[in-house]
Amino acid sequence: MKDYIPSRQIPRALFLTKHVLSGKVMLELNEMRKRYNEAMRSIRDAINGRIRPLGGRGLPLVTVCILTRNEERFIGQAIYSITHSQYRNTEVIVVDGMSSDKTRDIAKRLGARVIELDVVGNVGLPRHICSLEARGGEVIVQIDADTVLTPYVITRTVTTLINGKAMIYHVAHYYYDGNTIMNLIAHYYDKYFRKPWNTTGHFIAYTQELYKHVQFDIKARIGEEDYGFGEKAYKKFGSHVFKFDRETIVLVSGRGYKRQGLTNNINYIFRTI
Repeated sequence: MKDYIPSRQIPRALFLTKHVLSGKVMLELNEMRKRYNEAMRSIRDAINGRIRPLGGRGLPLVTVCILTRNEERFIGQAIYSITHSQYRNTEVIVVDGMSSDKTRDIAKRLGARVIELDVVGNVGLPRHICSLEARGGEVIVQIDADTVLTPYVITRTVTTLINGKAMIYHVAHYYYDGNTIMNLIAHYYDKYFRKPWNTTGHFIAYTQELYKHVQFDIKARIGEEDYGFGEKAYKKFGSHVFKFDRETIVLVSGRGYKRQGLTNNINYIFRTI
């Protein structure tokens, strides 16, 4: 986290202006493109069967939770990226909010356990229920329905959490359907502005032990539950229980970003910390 800007030290607008004037923004752009292309390449390798599964007995079970509501467009690729990752000792639980499309059918066909839950807008409750439904796994991973895992992210998750290096693990992101500006903003946010406890719903991993003490707010709505979970853990345990791994990437859809509009997202990234 050496690149993280300490709180209240440097206004984001000033920081970014300096990068533009000095030309460093071009270096960051090149880094972003390289990291994005490497992530896409690793996913293609997984799809084409060029990622050898991790062998050995006694690998901890990892429960991957996915919240859905009419996600037939995305759920297949999300589950496929889990089942074709390097780490294979996983179970997938889909908590579905009464979809009217083929979401549940696709999830079941791909081997996921589906739990139907009649809630709309509330995402804290489904995340909580999925955490409780994990079948004795030591590690729980929460992702969004439009997340695509890169093939080594679960392996790194287990390595970090089981070895006691942290109790909450999360990673950087890019948009697989985003443009250059969207991905550059994501790059800057993850590299310079994301606090260790800023956990986002596209990928949050934590131990079963941690969840006994810190849980999702069952009343939280979309956009509240993920950061809220990290903030609760930070207040209870401090920053040392977090590992934000900006070297590891997952890919997500930019649909939420696009709904909010480019202007709103630029305003967010320029806020003073």
